[in-house]
Amino acid sequence: MFTSARQARKVPDVEQVAGGPWDRAGVDRETWYTARMLAVAIRETVRLALDPTPANEASPDDHERLGQYADDLLSAVEKGDPETVAMLLRRASRPS
Repeated sequence: MFTSARQARKVPDVEQVAGGPWDRAGVDRETWYTARMLAVAIRETVRLALDPTPANEASPDDHERLGQYADDLLSAVEKGDPETVAMLLRRASRPS
């Protein structure tokens, strides 16, 4: 029998991890993180492309709307919107 006392690690209560956006989206945490990373990648890609130049046919309003769409997409995933998460995961699983 071991007599030395080990410091017990505090394990988060189930209530602290349950009810997250992954639960609202109806997926496990890892799948939700995948969808979130896709949304972040889309948002960051949009921000890189938002460089209106005179040769660009898109208006500054178009760029603003695209940026807002990307922000809304990420927000929906972070809130656990099941339809948005499912849409991103379907897109990710398509062969290129």
